[in-house]
Amino acid sequence: MLLSCGGSEPAADVPECGEDLSFPCADPASGLVWSEKAHLQKNWDEALFYCENLEEGGIKDWRQPNIDELRTLIQECYGTVSGGECRVSENSNCLSYDLCWSTFCYCEFDDSGKYNKFGDAGGFWSSSAASYEGAWYVNFLEAKVVDDDKGSSYIVRCVK
Repeated sequence: MLLSCGGSEPAADVPECGEDLSFPCADPASGLVWSEKAHLQKNWDEALFYCENLEEGGIKDWRQPNIDELRTLIQECYGTVSGGECRVSENSNCLSYDLCWSTFCYCEFDDSGKYNKFGDAGGFWSSSAASYEGAWYVNFLEAKVVDDDKGSSYIVRCVK
């Protein structure tokens, strides 16, 4: 069991993410604790509110993941995995579509869920605002890191 997350104080006894996919769970590769995904799509502001008010597994201090944290869930797409050649990153302060997005920011379409550690497909919001009035999300159908208007609706999975 992983008891701390990214160097923070242990908040709860959270099991590691495994094949049974019970949530919340701690990803040993990133040190992040992930919630169950929301059952309904939400616009960006609703997604932020949802995470800030979520209580799951005795944990109350959830937040929406930034684009770097969300990218830690990507697998099998060399360009968009965490640390891949896609330059979109809050940690590197590269959130401009014109300057940071490239053809390295997506892979071939596949709806099997293979691009997500949890088998998710579809779009998931990050908390990272784009350089205009939009925000970044990951579309796990293509492992695509992309931005959209904050009024659009996507799924959210919270993190701590």
